[in-house]
Amino acid sequence: MSETQSITEPKAENSVNGSAGHAQASDASAGAPAIKPPFVETLRELGTSWAGVAIGYGRIALEGAARALERSAGKLGELQEKLKKGEVAAEGAR
Repeated sequence: MSETQSITEPKAENSVNGSAGHAQASDASAGAPAIKPPFVETLRELGTSWAGVAIGYGRIALEGAARALERSAGKLGELQEKLKKGEVAAEGAR
């Protein structure tokens, strides 16, 4: 290391196999924020978009099921009232 070279400055390649070049790449990636390739970003956006669509369909399905259960509960309440009043004959009595 020379007197003007700082500790954080990458060292010049000094080996035959280029191992210092790999050290430079790892130093650069360690200090800088990770940059996502456009392909990965596109996949993330598509996944988020499809998740939004699926959640919307799930909400619609649950709202429909809730309406169906509400109607069923109403019919059961009507049947209960009829049974209390004696308007519905027992099936075994026919």
